[in-house]
Order: sequence, then C-alpha cells, then structure tokens
Amino acid sequence: MKKIILLSTFLLAYTFSFAQFGNFKKKEEVEKFKDTRLVVVLFEDSAYSASIIAAVERYWSFTGFEFAQDNELANYKKGDYAFLYFSKSKGSKIKAKVCSSEEDMNAFVITKKFSRRVQPDNLLAYGFCSNKIDTGDWAAEATRAVQLLNNYLNAAIQVEKSSDLSSSKMMSDYPSDKSQLVDKKLLIEEKQLDLKGKEDAMTLYDGDAEEVDVEEIQKVIKWQDNGFAYFYYSKDEKFCNKLVVSAANSELMYFANSSPANCKCNAKDLKALKMIKDKAIKGGNRD
Repeated sequence: MKKIILLSTFLLAYTFSFAQFGNFKKKEEVEKFKDTRLVVVLFEDSAYSASIIAAVERYWSFTGFEFAQDNELANYKKGDYAFLYFSKSKGSKIKAKVCSSEEDMNAFVITKKFSRRVQPDNLLAYGFCSNKIDTGDWAAEATRAVQLLNNYLNAAIQVEKSSDLSSSKMMSDYPSDKSQLVDKKLLIEEKQLDLKGKEDAMTLYDGDAEEVDVEEIQKVIKWQDNGFAYFYYSKDEKFCNKLVVSAANSELMYFANSSPANCKCNAKDLKALKMIKDKAIKGGNRD
C-alpha cells in the first residue's frame, strides 16, 4: 500500500481537522463499501466530465464504477451505490455548474446518496481541490482527488479495529514512508510563497524548491513524475487546508490547517517539511 506522512509534533501548531479525508466510523463500513458500485456523476461541463472519467479509469481501484449524467440518477435510487462528484466552496472561482456542501468544502466528494447540497451525514470521503479551476485545470485536479480518495480508502480498510478509524488514530498511525520527501523537488505555484526578509525557500526546506507557473505543476501530475512534490491549498469558510503531495500517486507529504487569510506556503510550513526529512534521514527509514 502507498503510504502517507503526517508529522505528529506539528499538531501543536495546527489543527488537523480533515487530515483523514473520510468519515467512516466502523471497519465493517469500509469493508462493505469495498463492494459498493461507485457512480461517477457527470455534469454539463465537458472539461470536468472528461477529466473525471479519465482519472477514475486510470487511477481508481477500490471499487467497481460506472458513469452517469446528473439527470440520469433516478435510475440509482435503489441498489448498493455511492456517488462521486464535485462540491464547490463559497467564493471559489469555478464556473462549472456542480454541487455544494452544507459543511463548506472545495473537493471531490463521495456520498451515500447524490444531493446537490451535500449534508454532513451523507458524506463518506473527500479529496481537496484548488479554489480556482479553469477549463485546463480539471485534469490535474481530478487526478489528484481520485488518487487521494483511493489512498485514504486503501489505508482505512487495513486498520485492525474500528477505533483505528478515528481522526486522531488515523493521523498518528497511518503507515509512513518518511523517506519519500527526502529527494523530491518541491514546486510552489507563483504568488503562493509568503516569506519575509532574508528567508529563503531552499534553505528552509533544505532541498530543491522553486516557484513555478501552475502549468509546470500540472505537467508533473500528468507525467506522474516521482521526482517532485508540490504545494497547494483548498480554502473554505472556516479553514485554509494546506497540502504537499507527491506528483506520483498524490501521496500526502504534509497537511495543515490555518485561517482562510493564511493560505500561502510560509516559513513555518517549509520548516515542518524539513523536520519530516530530518526525521526520516535520522531514523534511516528508507524502503
């Protein structure tokens, strides 16, 4: 199973309210979900639909799946189905006519039933996405979200007991290959780096780090290039969720919550990433 890194010592600085990416409470629920048919909901936006079709066909492995237009879902009211689609947060710059969530989030979501307004008790899992998505951005966003969701479920189904699915347990006990980040170049989208004075990203990160155009990040996602990790954020009403993931398979390297006004990658984030690498090197935890 692919592995996920979370830095427990960083809990003092941030609240990891969504780090587990899912709401399953019992091990039996995850096991039952394995036999569920995933209905991937398509909307009128052709770029959105084409991108999620391609991502699911290439990277989804946890359940069987099929595709259906949003106006065809009456056929799925009976049966063992779950639904994958997009929830747009308030203030997001996304023109596609998709859905929203009562618990505001900008993400691809999996729900028990399809609803244009997702209720918390209907939500099973979620993969955070950027708040600005134009036509050419959907492919990278869909790829990452599908991989994040698949990774979470593959981790969740391997827990020993239901209590291990709790937020705190999932955060502390995910199997971790802490060496994954050591040799990766970190890409940060232009205008998303917030450093003061003489602070330097490469020094703080203790590795190769570069500000690039978003298209460069999309390229390494498309190529699934294992030499790169990248920073992005997903903002809602209450939080700004900061993530660093690998370009290959969207392995979670780092996750933190901050205020909605503090979304950029800053010195504290880069120092935390360096701590992850230092701990991996010191512990010799390389596969």
